[in-house]
Amino acid sequence: RIDPVYVFESLFRHRFIVTQLSKRAIYGRYRGTILGILWSLITPLLMLAIYTFVFGSVLKIRWPDQGGGQLEFAAILFSGMLIHSMLAECLMQAPTLIASNPQYVKKVIFPLEALPWVTLASALFQALISTLILVGYLLISNGSVHWTIIYTPILLLALALYCLGVGWLIASAAVFLKDIAQVMGLLSTVLFFMAPILYPKSALPITIQPLLNLNPITFVIEQFRGVVLWGHHPDWFGLGVYILAGMVFAWFALLFFQKTRRGFADVL
Repeated sequence: RIDPVYVFESLFRHRFIVTQLSKRAIYGRYRGTILGILWSLITPLLMLAIYTFVFGSVLKIRWPDQGGGQLEFAAILFSGMLIHSMLAECLMQAPTLIASNPQYVKKVIFPLEALPWVTLASALFQALISTLILVGYLLISNGSVHWTIIYTPILLLALALYCLGVGWLIASAAVFLKDIAQVMGLLSTVLFFMAPILYPKSALPITIQPLLNLNPITFVIEQFRGVVLWGHHPDWFGLGVYILAGMVFAWFALLFFQKTRRGFADVL
């Protein structure tokens, strides 16, 4: 049974496995370090401090559409990179998701479709930590945050659909095509520069701007900045279309994964 509902049912059905593996993945990333999981807090904090110094104090760059100060540009840049990092982590880990866990492939009863949920949990955890850092930064620099920040979880969960789809699709394809792992770094870079992270969409010619909408993170970046930095309401119609497209993509990717998983053991 592989219907659209199973995209979410797979999480509920295998919630214990996903929870345990997610904890191991998050803690395992910092195992052996002196500060441990505190690095998940320190890293984005240092990056935000660097952005503030370089773009605020040194380059004195302002965001064209908003005309805000130098501190605001650091927050704008950080928010865009926050969203990109969430998808990029899933992209980079997906090619080795099956190949690095052959012990699970050989277990007939193990739900391999749960593995992308583990990657997503790790990426979402870091995104939430970075969001808290951004909120603290806004409180210090502006003295307050907009109440529309309550919409942030909806935007991150909408992006999570695409992260899941990427996990299932690439993890499966990479078992048979090893070259995919070499392409992911390039693809992540393309997604970064073809999104309004370093520049607003309006800075591009009108004829080119629609191309940025093909990037799955473009919509979320703009909406995330709107609700967190500028107090705007989400584009509910656009968000609905985005979520629907994400559900279709995730379902197709899961369908592809389940159809091809029969050959995993033979290849590995």
